[in-house]
Amino acid sequence: MILVSLITSAALAQPLPRAFTDAASEFGVPEPVLLALAFEASGWQPDVASQWGGYGLFDLREPGEGGMDIEQAAMLLDRSPDDLIDDPRHNIRGAAALLAEAAAVDGELPPVDDLLAWWDPVTSFSASHAENLQHMYAAYVFDLLNDGIEASAHGLFLAPVPVDYRRAHPVPAPPPASACDYGDCYQFSAASSSNYSNYSRTTSDISYVVIHTVQGSYSGCISWFQNSSASVSAHYVVRSSDGQVTQMVREEDVGWHAGNWDYNEASVGIEHEGYIDAPETWYTEALYSSSAALTADIIARNNIALSRSYIIAHYEVPGATHTDPGSGWDWDYYMGLIGEGGGTVTGEMTGIVAAEDIYTGELLTDATVWIEETGETITTDDEGYYTFYDLPLDTYTIHADAPGFLEGTCEKSIVVGTNWCSIALQPGEDGDGGGSDDTVADPGAEGGNGGATGSSLVGPPGQAVAISELGCASGGRGTGAAALLVALGLLLPGGRRRRQ
Repeated sequence: MILVSLITSAALAQPLPRAFTDAASEFGVPEPVLLALAFEASGWQPDVASQWGGYGLFDLREPGEGGMDIEQAAMLLDRSPDDLIDDPRHNIRGAAALLAEAAAVDGELPPVDDLLAWWDPVTSFSASHAENLQHMYAAYVFDLLNDGIEASAHGLFLAPVPVDYRRAHPVPAPPPASACDYGDCYQFSAASSSNYSNYSRTTSDISYVVIHTVQGSYSGCISWFQNSSASVSAHYVVRSSDGQVTQMVREEDVGWHAGNWDYNEASVGIEHEGYIDAPETWYTEALYSSSAALTADIIARNNIALSRSYIIAHYEVPGATHTDPGSGWDWDYYMGLIGEGGGTVTGEMTGIVAAEDIYTGELLTDATVWIEETGETITTDDEGYYTFYDLPLDTYTIHADAPGFLEGTCEKSIVVGTNWCSIALQPGEDGDGGGSDDTVADPGAEGGNGGATGSSLVGPPGQAVAISELGCASGGRGTGAAALLVALGLLLPGGRRRRQ
């Protein structure tokens, strides 16, 4: 185990924007990709350590833990791992070196201005072997590129860089949401069987909901709970940017999250992406609303009172040694949302309209797109895309037509976040109407129904805890230890706002 020393004031005083620019130039990698990777890993916080023992801006990890390997990065720089922990400049250089190594083919790197060519290298840092989780991670990084990120306290900034990766990298099917206990979860990705207890609990056995903060990223938490050596798990993980929910342990089973066996046996645990010392970055409206809807559903199904006596923080578990979700968690607001059934939880419906085939056909601009159930109508933009914002979670039929083409449709049951429903229009007379039998929607994601299978875009979590207290923000088994991701229409991490 690497011993961690505190980042010195002198190291933090170095201008981080210049460090990113210099590292990108030194190793021949795209600076925007480097910035997006760092934001996914840490929210651009240079002095954090994640629950799984990752360090700094890029969550550099011990060998064998997935993600970016700190030992390999140190070797590429001919420096010690502690240098990469102590000095953000070397943390950035190490990540740039790893990105270059992953991208090199016969010693040649892709052009820095061809960001799509860097998809596979980015995917290699997902810390997961599952195709859908690798795609979720890379899609989130590329959505950050598309959407941009506002300036941080350290002067870091990412201007939007259009990268249309969706046609080159279609969304693979996620694990079935039908396996979830919660109807609006995005996917069920099982934790390692080494990290929870296989029980057959009933509603009479569940009395509490325990609220946690990951102390790390959403994708990192999912991969950590799937690591058989973690000895920790929670039932649910909630993403900060859009409130996406992944279930990892069935509610009938016992997650190892509370640090107190009696409370493990009697509770459902919810992890929230982020760090407790940066609530303004991580505790977004999307996260609160989605989590509150989840908690409202759990307490209704398990006959738990709507009370702070039963919806508790991790630090309130007897014997807890952790402080999550921290003083920045707004309990009054959160409990109010739960009382309202979780507040207004919505999703976005987006997609392309193309001629004949959504993958190879010409993208149709100024096509008319409307929702059958609401009558809301828009036109596709100059790249052939449409987006409907703030739709209540439900099933919708999307229609599209354009001059010279037959009308086409797709149907989609949406979840929180961005949901894809693309339409291919077949040539025909204007005004013929009627959906074409050949019209298809993006394949691969949950929630599609009828003849058109929909596709959802997926994307790859505070006072900082002392290194001696690290471990999962969820305590172990009775040990006492813790866009487009485009959630358009919601405040995103780092203060990114809805694109109008």
